[in-house]
Amino acid sequence: MIMYVVLIIAICILVAALHLYLDKKVIYTNLHNRHVVVTGGSSGIGKAAAKEAASLGANVTVIGRDVGKLEKAVKEISAKCLDNSKQRIQYAPLDVTSDYKTIEDCFTSLETEIGPIFMLINCAGMCICGEFDKMQIEDIKQMIDLNYFGSAYPTRCVLPKMKKRKEGIIVFVSSEAALIGIFGYSAYSAGKWAVRGLAEAVSMEMVGTGVRMMLSFPPDTDTPGLKEENLTKPEVTKAISGTGGLHAPDIVGKQMIQDALVGKNYSVYSFSGHLLIIIYGGLIENASQILTQICFMSCLRAFLIPTLLSFHNLIRKYRKVTNESEQSQKTK
Repeated sequence: MIMYVVLIIAICILVAALHLYLDKKVIYTNLHNRHVVVTGGSSGIGKAAAKEAASLGANVTVIGRDVGKLEKAVKEISAKCLDNSKQRIQYAPLDVTSDYKTIEDCFTSLETEIGPIFMLINCAGMCICGEFDKMQIEDIKQMIDLNYFGSAYPTRCVLPKMKKRKEGIIVFVSSEAALIGIFGYSAYSAGKWAVRGLAEAVSMEMVGTGVRMMLSFPPDTDTPGLKEENLTKPEVTKAISGTGGLHAPDIVGKQMIQDALVGKNYSVYSFSGHLLIIIYGGLIENASQILTQICFMSCLRAFLIPTLLSFHNLIRKYRKVTNESEQSQKTK
């Protein structure tokens, strides 16, 4: 009986501490007259997020390298506008792996044309799969440049002005591969883990500024990027990543925007994502998250072990088949 009383008191103290020390979250119900910028917005999750922002009244700028894709995306996004007569939907051709000055000049121009950037969605990214020791060095560098610096540089551009206005939301699109190492995703995971580390640290730096950050962890999503990724993906990687199912980009993009507007620190879209965030997430989301971590962390970790062991078993089978194939080729 005494133990239960102590537990209840401890929970009450925890909830009170969270209420006292965590920043109060402003909940936005729409994006009327707000400027939303989406890197990687010409296709996939980025375009889906841009469409959702437009449907909530935002002025939207999508950024990408392919002008043809950008023009097509603008037409699709414009069709989702809440008020076509007042909203501005445009594109800006930009390679976010460019030097910082080029990116800064582009973002400065965008704010001059449409107004202050209220929400930045860092969605530009790519994945080339393969075992790390067999990958091309230029592919490794390309992924780090795009997946990490392609998020870090735009964030560096908009953050000072957001802090000055004491308002703004920055969304980092990472990956479930930033929460757990997966065969074939080694170089890709490195960039996405770096994004996660940047975002969680920047989130702490935002405390008390009125600006907030959200990390998105999409699983496999049915996008053109995934189709390109599958061209280099080893069969064992397909088997492992496929356990999380295939998600529709429109659903992921919509939830991403909605989660950002209500002040979530993490946006996840699958059971595995929720489980991994509880185990590995470094940010404080809410009282229920903290209580779950305190009370069930060991159980959740134990629940994850059989999954990891099944992945190891798949890899051993893959190694066996690969070795047999190589031996067969040598004897011919």
